[in-house]
Amino acid sequence: MKHKYPPLHLLSIFEAAARHQNFKAASNELCITPSAVSHQIKALEQQLGFSLFQRKSRGVELNAAGEMYLNYVQQGLDCFELGTRKTRNRFSSQALKISCFTTLASSIIIPKLGAFQAKHPDIELRIETGNHVADLRYDDIDLAIRIGQGNWPNTTHQKLLDLSVSAVCSAPFFAQHKINKLEHVNQLPLIDLAYMDDVWQQWSRAVGITLSNTKRVLTFNDYDSSINAATQGLGMALAIFPLENQRLENQSLIAPFNEFVPFERGLYAVYREEDEGRHDIQCFINWLTTSPELYAENR
Repeated sequence: MKHKYPPLHLLSIFEAAARHQNFKAASNELCITPSAVSHQIKALEQQLGFSLFQRKSRGVELNAAGEMYLNYVQQGLDCFELGTRKTRNRFSSQALKISCFTTLASSIIIPKLGAFQAKHPDIELRIETGNHVADLRYDDIDLAIRIGQGNWPNTTHQKLLDLSVSAVCSAPFFAQHKINKLEHVNQLPLIDLAYMDDVWQQWSRAVGITLSNTKRVLTFNDYDSSINAATQGLGMALAIFPLENQRLENQSLIAPFNEFVPFERGLYAVYREEDEGRHDIQCFINWLTTSPELYAENR
């Protein structure tokens, strides 16, 4: 006997509306109008034969039937997504989609990408860079290269290497401020990161000085912007090594104190647990872990 199930697009709209408890928020996520969300929910309720939401003056709320149905719908959508991804990974020749931050791509990956393509001509790559941290549960990303502590749940994460940090600035900035000892940090404009507001204190304790300077001439919410500001002579920043070795080599940045402090975070390759055996992912990780630029000593 053939059973009639609600169309998949109606279930997806219901899941978004139920998760947000708001038709407008769901419409923003789905890129349709709130009116379209409302009409589709009504169509689903008519097909099911029972209501899913309580309509209120300022939004909607799941009723008992909606709460029960949401649980099954989410399980079904998750299973469908997983099955699609596993089958595609096995039988499709789609590109390996990689997410990484800009510095890693420009300093390490792109300069040597020709060597990877020569060694693995059958693997097509799509590399996305930026400040957005890919969520492997929802984003169309296969492999993320992240800086962190290896505590991403429901993923397989492989540590690539330990990192260190050092205070850096441009050569003109160094000459202008006549920097020759660690204590001069307290007289300099410092560039900070909004999501790591204690990083300068950690660095100062590690190098054995007391940091009394609370002046932050600039604060950024991403690492790449802070480094770019330092290269422009706008202040002193903390750089991650060996990722910034190239900037030291071309002298767009200098490390005046030559103090490289172990960083509490490492560089990781992160991917879904079910993708652990994927040939293309392992090929890229193996290539990256043998990169001399990535594993070079700090200069």
